[in-house]
Amino acid sequence: MTALERVRSTQRILGAAAVAQAIVWGLTAALGIVAINAFGSLVFPGLRDDSVVRGFAPLVEAVTVTGIMLWRRRHFVSRDRVALWIEEHVPELRYSLVTAMEQRGSPFAEEMERVVARQNIRGVTLAALRRRTLIAVAALLAAMLILYVSPSGGFGRAGTRSPFGRFGTSSTVPAGSRLDDIQVRVTPPAYTGGRAITLDDPSSIAALTGSTIEIRAKGSALGLSAWMSGPLRVSGADGGWAVSFRMPAKPAALKLGDRNYERIIVLDPRADAPPKVVLTSPLRDTTLRTPRLVVRLNATASDDIGLNAGHFEYLITTGSGEIFTARTITTPVVHLDGSRSSSLSATLDLASLKLGEGDIVSMRAIVQDGNALTGPGIATSDTRTIRIARAGEYDSLAIEAAAPQPIDSSAMSQRMLIVMTEKLVREQPKLTRQELVKRSTEIGDLEERIRKRVHEILSQSEEESVGETPGQPPPSVAEMEAPEEITGTKNPDLVTAYNALWQAVRSLQIAEPAPALPPMRVALTALDRARLANRLYLRGTPPKIIVNLERIRLTGKEKGSSSSRTPRSFADSARVRLSTRFASVLDLIDTQPARAMTELALMRVEALPSLPAFAAALGEVTDAIRAGRDVTLPLLRARRALDGPPKATPGLPLWSAGQ
Repeated sequence: MTALERVRSTQRILGAAAVAQAIVWGLTAALGIVAINAFGSLVFPGLRDDSVVRGFAPLVEAVTVTGIMLWRRRHFVSRDRVALWIEEHVPELRYSLVTAMEQRGSPFAEEMERVVARQNIRGVTLAALRRRTLIAVAALLAAMLILYVSPSGGFGRAGTRSPFGRFGTSSTVPAGSRLDDIQVRVTPPAYTGGRAITLDDPSSIAALTGSTIEIRAKGSALGLSAWMSGPLRVSGADGGWAVSFRMPAKPAALKLGDRNYERIIVLDPRADAPPKVVLTSPLRDTTLRTPRLVVRLNATASDDIGLNAGHFEYLITTGSGEIFTARTITTPVVHLDGSRSSSLSATLDLASLKLGEGDIVSMRAIVQDGNALTGPGIATSDTRTIRIARAGEYDSLAIEAAAPQPIDSSAMSQRMLIVMTEKLVREQPKLTRQELVKRSTEIGDLEERIRKRVHEILSQSEEESVGETPGQPPPSVAEMEAPEEITGTKNPDLVTAYNALWQAVRSLQIAEPAPALPPMRVALTALDRARLANRLYLRGTPPKIIVNLERIRLTGKEKGSSSSRTPRSFADSARVRLSTRFASVLDLIDTQPARAMTELALMRVEALPSLPAFAAALGEVTDAIRAGRDVTLPLLRARRALDGPPKATPGLPLWSAGQ
């Protein structure tokens, strides 16, 4: 064999090795892309349905890597480059091979041929290529192993009769969909005491919130996926696959995936409604002269699942105005043992409560259900009150009393300001000077309003009162009316209250709340005496008030009033959006029924909270499509539930032919 023939033989070996290595690296890159897609589908489920990612991307990657590897090994087509490669790997030739090829007619050609013949060029070539080939094959095996343990997609564990799945054993995935003929077992929460039910191949699941849902079907669990606001675990069970979860609190869509197949099941949760209770006795509120009465209380309660317990509650309030005390008494709890309807009864002896004049007893019934997941749900009845009348209320039962004097509200506000000032005095050691001045000034402004109100009553000039003008600051202490200015009054209690209020305001305005308390209490006592003194009771109808027209003419202010406008209703954006989607789904029923069922299921989930009638009609449409029945009537019912009954618009009258 001449030197040229040896170079050609080595050239063929290098070419075959370059092509084989390029193909192996291209296949490794494609399998790597498929494995990345399989693991990425756990985070982004949409990758399973992306045809570009699943098919086109691995093909492009394989072609690209193969082309790059061939380009890097392109020098095997040149005999001179191959000869130099041999000289590089066999230094003992000392360029005899290259010289023999270039100087074939040289007298030294035979000697150079003998030197080339003594070297094992083929063995050196195979040894040099062995390491690169083993690296490429190892990378291919690693990619196949990673794809084999991948969770889904591609060839690996989800392929149909893939040579990499279980190494070709009998546990391969069937060619058809494993999402048909499913069985759903619904187990209600334990507190309901209900029994589990089984549904055969449903399109929707309606169950109580918190129920355990278990879906089973035949086939291997390899390559199956489930998603409901997050991935769910699909496990093997009894020769098939199963997935279990809790019924959520809001409507949701359960997505089941099997390679290119997909199925959506609508989850329709039913909330545990709170119980209802009605107090049937006593029927109305009442007022008693003396606290001597035995009250019979009766109540009826009901619940959609079961009642747990119930009792009556009494609230006794003692006092008046802003100073009062309250105490609560509850009857022994009655256990209702999960019954759906029951009654409560109790007897209340008012004499045992030691009530006094002005005390009020409020009664109500309280029940709770047995909801142990989100509850318990508690319901209360309407309240009935029994009031014990005061002795002073009976001195005018046969006559109509005059309206109360305006000083009543001043006395009530004065009591509130005393409480605020006492609180400020207690907290004064902990406050900064700035905070003390701020809070004391605020109380002084409120006290000033009461002082001015008393001044108006004393001066008998409601029209020319010195009330505050909006937007102006309250007057200073120096600007206040001095007590000596109040003269000629016939009510000494009001004069005493005014003088005490004047002193209290002066102390509060200079941030001295403690010295302001004594005159504030004196003012409160004087206001109470003025409120209760000089009551006038008129027998029959009160006389009409005579108006001095000369005095009030042209003193009113007419602000005017605009005509009432009818508010416009807000647009139902959810209904409009669903109507648009429903119209687009109609075009898919004949051409793409699988996609149409998916869209109908998602629309049903969105419509369940606000449009339950439309959601129920969509369920009929889905069932009809799956059963292969005519969907015209279900679609009409869905359209009617969404848009309402058709509206008839009167048209043009008939043509009278010119008559």
